[in-house]
Amino acid sequence: MLKSSLTLAALAAGLAATGTASAQTAPGTWVNRILAEWQEIQGKEGWAPVGHSRPGALAGGAETRLDFQLAAARAYRFVVVCEPGCGAGDVELLDPAGARVGDPKPLVEMPRIELTPAAGGAYRLRVAMTDCGSAACAWSAQLYSKAPAPPRKRRR
Repeated sequence: MLKSSLTLAALAAGLAATGTASAQTAPGTWVNRILAEWQEIQGKEGWAPVGHSRPGALAGGAETRLDFQLAAARAYRFVVVCEPGCGAGDVELLDPAGARVGDPKPLVEMPRIELTPAAGGAYRLRVAMTDCGSAACAWSAQLYSKAPAPPRKRRR
């Protein structure tokens, strides 16, 4: 947990240091670059991407929902990145019955949502933009999965 927190702090420091440069970069390009950096971090933690990233753009007050087919008993992590112009918004995961999985996460904090579903099915990621500093803010979501740990051998 500490290692992950340190990695996130280092990433945040890097983002702050490149704030001027990011203002000159197209929002979608910035989001893709940050998502690629996140991809490297996830890989070091044993997470592998599932499918391709799911990009989008939302105006303030808009939302979208993305469907993901998840298998039971497999560990998953959703990572969502939004451009620096994102003022406020949230991300939440809904199970196949439409019930919220965990608490909503602030969009501006590059949220990660983790779960190991007891039941497989169509899960829905809801991304809502409350406030955007431009006509529409670019964002992208990526799903990762971690292989189950091999069973431990019992000592005799």
